Amino acid sequence: MILFRTIKTIIWAFAFLLLLSGCNESEKTKPNIVFILIDDMGWTDLGYMGSEYYETPAIDNLAGQGMVFTNAYSNAANCAPTRASLLTGQYPPRHNVYTVGTGARGNSKDRRLIPIQNSKEISFDKISIAESLKKAGYNSAAIGKWNVGNKPEDHGFDYGIDRDELGIRGHFNKESGDYLTDLLTDEAIAFIQENNPHETGKPFFVYLAHHAVHTPIQAKEGLIEGFNDKDPFGCHDNATYAAMIKSIDESVDRINKTLDELNLTKNTMLVFFSDNGGHGTYTCQKPLRGGKGMFYEGGIRVPMFVSWPGNVKAGSTSDEPVIGTDFYPTFLELAGLDKPENYPLDGQSILPLINGERNQEREPLFFNFPGYLQAYQGLTDESREPIFRTRPVSVIRKGDWKLLLFYEEWILDGGVSNIHNNNAVELYNLKDDLGEQNNLSAIEIDKRDELLEELLRWQKNIKAPIPMDPNPEYQSVDNLN
Repeated sequence: MILFRTIKTIIWAFAFLLLLSGCNESEKTKPNIVFILIDDMGWTDLGYMGSEYYETPAIDNLAGQGMVFTNAYSNAANCAPTRASLLTGQYPPRHNVYTVGTGARGNSKDRRLIPIQNSKEISFDKISIAESLKKAGYNSAAIGKWNVGNKPEDHGFDYGIDRDELGIRGHFNKESGDYLTDLLTDEAIAFIQENNPHETGKPFFVYLAHHAVHTPIQAKEGLIEGFNDKDPFGCHDNATYAAMIKSIDESVDRINKTLDELNLTKNTMLVFFSDNGGHGTYTCQKPLRGGKGMFYEGGIRVPMFVSWPGNVKAGSTSDEPVIGTDFYPTFLELAGLDKPENYPLDGQSILPLINGERNQEREPLFFNFPGYLQAYQGLTDESREPIFRTRPVSVIRKGDWKLLLFYEEWILDGGVSNIHNNNAVELYNLKDDLGEQNNLSAIEIDKRDELLEELLRWQKNIKAPIPMDPNPEYQSVDNLN
């Protein structure tokens, strides 16, 4: 009897240890997330995306070890709305961040409509991805460019630091030769080391948002020299810009080596993404049309890859359209979390794609920009006209097709009743016409009407603000003559 009780006790103790072990293992299996966001890096501004001028060996190698997404889109053609959408998981009409500052760009006399008022910050009723991940025990950091008002800590991040804060703490001094990309990388590495899950028992989420390769175009002299005598590759020929990209490559390499050294690589999903297309003064995205600030492909299609050794097939590619709002539900699924109650998310998890499933059915991608962005030097021949990179516009991408609806002509020149003459709609088949040179709106009428109806229905459902009021200060060419 004593022997039986002893054996029974041992069995129960062993079962209890297994239970504890299972709980600990469950915690260990929650993947860490490192999200690296580059500012103004275009679709072809990397070696693995075809450039023979820019040098990105570390990024190319990491992309080759994971999955490259060839049809990845930012939620806007400029900075702040993309960031707001990444953090909230929502399209701009829900968070009302459409641009940086104001949508009333350029001269008022050139704007036919009064743009919708822009919000400069994410409101506190939004549930950030950091707030959601906190429920799964994640430690989180927002390092680098924030640009959506308030502070990262106000939106659920445990730690936040940007360029200005680095200066306040005495870590950043341009006069002494400090290079911001390096310092932000230092901060990210320090956070990873201090929040090593092997020691804390908690996973981490690092949102590293570099200021590079945004203007001003400034790089380390030692790197610039390596590109001065290099042959251009098409429109890729700016040595200083190339050196900035080289510093980004070094940053990614350092982050990845830190994960390796801490034995975290196999349990960390690393995502590489850009907030919009490249700046047309310094680079271009051919064969795509346009660049930053335009809603043609060069302004919104961006480089993206996911590296997660042992989970993502090395050398894999996905041609499925994905968008910035997809990351929020992806990270929720990764962490084993349900979507927040009574809080709409506009993306969908791409974890099935990452796991190798093909032909994932999804809703169309939508874009809404109710303001103006003035032209800059470069790419003026690729915009719709030379004064603005974009005027108020909404876009739908569905399958191979893309439709752009321009509001000045739609609102003021007869709308659907004058659709054959007012030039309000552009329609492209991206499979056959990646450079968006052949407007099919007057030829593929059934497809045009199908996409237009779906776009207008989306606007109504999401309550997208549309500029409707004529600008009394507008001076048409006819009036000037």
